[in-house]
Amino acid sequence: MDITNEISDQLEEFSLSASEEILLKMKEFCFAYNCTAEHIVDTWVAFSATKKCDMQPTLGMLDHMEKEVLMKNSNKSTKNRKSVTTPVYNSATIDLFSDDRYDISGEPDRRNSASVKKSPIIFSPNSLTPTCFTPSRKFASRTGAGEVVCSFGDTQNVGWKLSDEFSCSIIPYNEKATLQDSYHFMCEKLRDRASILNDMIQDAAQYFEGKYDIHEWGHIQLPSVETVSVIGRICSDGSGRLTASSLLFEGSQEMCSGAMIPLDVSRLESFSLFPGQIIAGTGINSLGKKIILNNIYEGVFPLPSPEVPDLANCFDSLSVVVAAGPFATSDSLSYEPLNDLMKYVKTNLPHVVILIGPLVDINNDLIEKGDVNETYDELFQNLIAEILKHIESSSTKVVLVPSFKDAHHDFVYPTPPYKTKMLTKRLFLASDPCILNIEGVLFGVTSVDVLFHLGKEEISFPQLPDRLGRLCGHLLTQRNFYPLYPPSEDINIDYLQFELYSGLPVRPHVLILPSDLRYFIKDINGCC
Repeated sequence: MDITNEISDQLEEFSLSASEEILLKMKEFCFAYNCTAEHIVDTWVAFSATKKCDMQPTLGMLDHMEKEVLMKNSNKSTKNRKSVTTPVYNSATIDLFSDDRYDISGEPDRRNSASVKKSPIIFSPNSLTPTCFTPSRKFASRTGAGEVVCSFGDTQNVGWKLSDEFSCSIIPYNEKATLQDSYHFMCEKLRDRASILNDMIQDAAQYFEGKYDIHEWGHIQLPSVETVSVIGRICSDGSGRLTASSLLFEGSQEMCSGAMIPLDVSRLESFSLFPGQIIAGTGINSLGKKIILNNIYEGVFPLPSPEVPDLANCFDSLSVVVAAGPFATSDSLSYEPLNDLMKYVKTNLPHVVILIGPLVDINNDLIEKGDVNETYDELFQNLIAEILKHIESSSTKVVLVPSFKDAHHDFVYPTPPYKTKMLTKRLFLASDPCILNIEGVLFGVTSVDVLFHLGKEEISFPQLPDRLGRLCGHLLTQRNFYPLYPPSEDINIDYLQFELYSGLPVRPHVLILPSDLRYFIKDINGCC
């Protein structure tokens, strides 16, 4: 049957008729866009219904349909076909296809073409040397390699190289409160988050009640001429940086029905505040419009572990090496810093090496440009193999702490442990954050630069010294690894998991907080 008759029959099914000119126009569409008579008529019916116009086709409306529907669909299908069939090469891989596969006339040599099909090219650092694996000039030209820039305690006559073959134990501080596997994120409901944030205020209230013998909390919004004890969360009344004049105070649902009221700190001799901080103190709200604080209670530090570290098994000396990523310079993926570190480990034989991500840094220039000839997971697995190769003849154990900045891993906080098939007794995969028990010594670790995030938002009066120590103290008194709320735009927090796995229920002996801020070691209420 002629396609013109098919179009006419399809139109009759919708009780439509068309002139010969209209039928020829639709016939052109069928040939131009490679579609059937049924498809072109169905497209017209759908188009006329969308435009709410007369279903009887006209030349003008058919032209509109071509521009708005047929041409757009044709462009999409063309792009999809190109993306499937057109190979993409970069400067490092295009040379793999040599010119000698073609003769002078431009016709391909069938023998060479056949050989290419039989032996596909494997893109890996072993088969080619792309630009991303060339040594970094930045790392080669560095100064001060191996220099001691900071020390704590008595470091005189300390031997850092161990010779004793001892395999120490590494376990989570609390197995039940340890994130052990990936989870579904981006499923959080606002009411669930609000409930979690409210519970944090309620939990903090119990700590303050126990330390300061508080029997009743006042409602922050009810007018009262008497001084009352209040507790709540610091908030800001704007989107800009927190200031003393933009402070808001948010109470819990149980104590204050979730009320929020302006906060006046003009009577305080000193303060250090940031958004999300839970504070308690005494104040007055005479008119019900704002609460004026008279004093702020000092934060309550978590209790230390009741178990005293027993280092008798490791001859009273526990050697731990800690390093934080990224482990490659920004202009290369040759991982020279990691290689130098593992050479040090192989020479000095520490009991434990804690490597904090990212291992495959999402901010690396080459990864951002896509100039990598293997998948991110393959790159990660190769790194694990290299790390294990350096400790295969020693008793050293390696702890890997992931980062939400890992290109191959989950971009969420808390971050589940890495996944690898090369599991051995010498490799411990931790989550971020985590509290590790290494021979009774508790190590609190997170890869997030929480000190930098807090430092950008914190306000204090007067300008108190030891700012870095004060920021560390906030983590301990707030009893979680990331007390800032709302969080920095750089980090994605799942508060359903945050409530379960990001707390600091115990005061660790060592708290490791990698940061872009200047390096330091401090004793914060018994925690280094």
